[in-house]
Amino acid sequence: MRLSLLAILLIVPISGCQTVATNLATNMAIDLALRPVVHVAVEGGIELKPRLGATMEVILIDSKNPSAAIILMEGGSGSSRIINSARGFLSMTREDFADKGFFVAMPIAPSDQTEFRGGMHPDYRISNSHLKDIGSLVTWIKKKTNLPVWIVGVSFGAVSAAYYAVNGKPKVDGVVLNSSITLKNRFIGDDVPVTNYALDKITVPLLAVGHEDDECPDTPASGAKEIVAASISSPNAKVLIVSGGSDMGRHPCHPGTPHTFNGVEDEVVSAITRFIKSNLK
Repeated sequence: MRLSLLAILLIVPISGCQTVATNLATNMAIDLALRPVVHVAVEGGIELKPRLGATMEVILIDSKNPSAAIILMEGGSGSSRIINSARGFLSMTREDFADKGFFVAMPIAPSDQTEFRGGMHPDYRISNSHLKDIGSLVTWIKKKTNLPVWIVGVSFGAVSAAYYAVNGKPKVDGVVLNSSITLKNRFIGDDVPVTNYALDKITVPLLAVGHEDDECPDTPASGAKEIVAASISSPNAKVLIVSGGSDMGRHPCHPGTPHTFNGVEDEVVSAITRFIKSNLK
């Protein structure tokens, strides 16, 4: 069983922030109790106010002597239901990243974004409002930890991560894009696919990861190569195409499939960890 320590909500006494609501702590405790893996990190949270009339809950996982902080942008709508179910690639592995020596922050869709599957519409992820959401978290982490801050996204979360890496302030120190949206789908317009951004403006290390058997129509593995090819100002842009694992999902874009690296999560987490740590200043 997981250590009971993990079910405790960490109270972070930082001015301008509030502790996360009780229902988040309860959901986290239930989720953690169901997963039979022992970790040494403590999971808690904060609530930020990134914009007028909006709040944003953030799950935090501290780590002993972290080398960097990473912001994990989950896919789908980024709703609390998706993240608390811990079935998406990043929500499932968030504690694994903490065990690798990172301070982990995972934001949940802001309070004013609930109309698309309970969270953010893909178009919102390329908005100025979303840049403010992420920017408020980057600022908070830098003030609290004084660590380099990387942003890591998967699927629609890679839209958030890439768009912020191109346009956001304060700047992050690196970006990792997994199963990136590089083609249009019925939910989005021409501006959402990552390959349509000014990727040549990214001046930090970048890793693009894809799975060779990803059959989600919008996230072909070839998209990772296109992203790296366009990131000409990055000091170290690399592509990683993984293979293996298994396909147990009911839809090629859902959890349990190559799209979310089902069966090879540990290998992908380790590869991301190596890349980040090898690019720390």
